[in-house]
Amino acid sequence: MIFTANKNPKDLNKLYESLIKQLPNIIFQIRVDTQRQIAVDFLSKPIEFLNEFSFNEFLEDSYKLSNYKIYEPDLKFFIESYEKALTSNEKWEIDFRLLLPESGYKWLRIDATPKKNENDEIIFYGLISDITIVKEQEIRIRVADERYHFAVQASDRGVWDWDLITNKVYYSSESMKILELTDSDLVAAPEEWDERVHPDDREEYYGNINLHFDNKIPFYETCHRVLCSGKYKWILDRGKVIERDVDGKPLRIVGTHTDISEQKEKEIELGKMLEIVNTQNNKLLNFAHIVSHNLRTHSGNIKSLLDLHRETLLSDADTLTNIQIVSDELFSTIENLNDLVSIYAERENKMQQLNMNSFIDKVLDVLRESLKLKEIQVLNYVPSSIQVDCLPAYLESILLNLVTNAIKYSDPKKEPKIIFTTEINENFVVLNVKDNGLGIDLNMHKDSIFGLYKTFHKNNDARGVGLYLTKNQIENMGGKIEVESTLNFGTTFKLYFKKG
Repeated sequence: MIFTANKNPKDLNKLYESLIKQLPNIIFQIRVDTQRQIAVDFLSKPIEFLNEFSFNEFLEDSYKLSNYKIYEPDLKFFIESYEKALTSNEKWEIDFRLLLPESGYKWLRIDATPKKNENDEIIFYGLISDITIVKEQEIRIRVADERYHFAVQASDRGVWDWDLITNKVYYSSESMKILELTDSDLVAAPEEWDERVHPDDREEYYGNINLHFDNKIPFYETCHRVLCSGKYKWILDRGKVIERDVDGKPLRIVGTHTDISEQKEKEIELGKMLEIVNTQNNKLLNFAHIVSHNLRTHSGNIKSLLDLHRETLLSDADTLTNIQIVSDELFSTIENLNDLVSIYAERENKMQQLNMNSFIDKVLDVLRESLKLKEIQVLNYVPSSIQVDCLPAYLESILLNLVTNAIKYSDPKKEPKIIFTTEINENFVVLNVKDNGLGIDLNMHKDSIFGLYKTFHKNNDARGVGLYLTKNQIENMGGKIEVESTLNFGTTFKLYFKKG
């Protein structure tokens, strides 16, 4: 507490004067008479702090001086604000630029209160402050902010800002647009976003962000699916902690997310195309190998027989008999290869909606004698209404191959059965063809069961072509085949057909 009761008035004036001079601002009092003439009653220090002109110049002709000293874009507003304060007796507050010939402009702030005296003069009491540094900082921040927002708006990125102390997240309008909710900004709990993440992607999503929270990676980046208006979009999500406490615990994280659905869908489609190309390429290589190997074998056998005949080691009759055998084998091989080629010659426009039971009955009728000979019981539990999108020739061939195999590999020690059932899922009708025959050792043959010329039992009439053809036929129609089998217990083939 300061006691001034015993102070000399002169000493007090000196003290006040000293204190006022130390203030960075200029304290002033001016009077404006009824003729709008200005008189300065008090000025705490010279206005020479502006470096380039004195206050006396301003007093000589204030309006004339202001016309070329006040920065042109601010001049009209300066005069209007002064006139308004003068006529309305309201506080005069204005920020303006004063243009200096040598050093450019300075930002000044006038903050003054008007009061009318007994002579109808307006007296302004106030401050003049040099706010150049503050204004330049404000301008730099505003320009940087505008550039940032323009860059964000010009891009396809949404911006989010997560305050972990309050557990609130700010989502920009672009973020909301991505989420297809609203164009306005939103402040919400992060759980609202997290719940939208596809369940299959949450482990990676949480894992990456927690690694960053633990300071194990400099930032986090994930690509995951997010539910938007009932459908999932692929979002590229990036974020970085910008504030931590003394213990390293994150306090605030900012980031962006981008809708990359179109790009991701193209990647997925490209992946499917590459898979198809690779599959077709492998089939082509396999086909070329088969052609090369089998035809070379048969031609080699014919050449060997002719060489033996030439050397009189084989009689004419033996030579012709053996050539006939090789010729029959060669014809069979060419037929098999022709069947493979015909699979890819079919076109999708030949696909038809077919009744499954009609084709099952047709195949059972063709194989009636074989089924009767081995006393095989057929149980068909397929509903009469089941339709599939299929090529007629393929459906008949597939059923014929599977039923023929079930007959061929039936177990003579059991009462043989073939059972037809169906399942229906979102995209496919699944036909199950089950038998209780010899079965297949999948531990040994799982990777080769659908290979060409692969056989698993010692039947003399086994060619190893049927399952290969069946797999290629159903895949060519957009379906697939699976097998479940246990040695000595039986086999179930699961055929996936497109819905009719």
